[in-house]
Amino acid sequence: MTRLHPKRLHRTRQQRNATPSGAIYVGRPTLWSNPFQRAGIGHARSVILYRAWIAGELGAKLLGTLRFGEHEIASLGRWRRNLVRSLPHLAGRDLQCWCPLTSAWCHADVLLAIANAERRLAA
Repeated sequence: MTRLHPKRLHRTRQQRNATPSGAIYVGRPTLWSNPFQRAGIGHARSVILYRAWIAGELGAKLLGTLRFGEHEIASLGRWRRNLVRSLPHLAGRDLQCWCPLTSAWCHADVLLAIANAERRLAA
């Protein structure tokens, strides 16, 4: 089910907290998860990096300074290409992740904004 105004849903560890029908879980180990969850980066920075990564603004040099190795950088490039190709699949769908709804920083919000940008302009 697609929605005109899709939203972020909070996933919890409570029993029977499955992803609602029509929503998509975007946490690990899915294609849409955030690869920048490394110790020492912090949550806000990981979301900022995620946004830049999807936009194609993170080059090999910067990823190297974040201590990603050559093979990891190549893998991130393939992952990003697959993710970008799959973004239309998220359009109009609620996205579920582990971030509390009160959090100002969430990679699901990045995905919602990108996947639904064209839909908002057409509405």
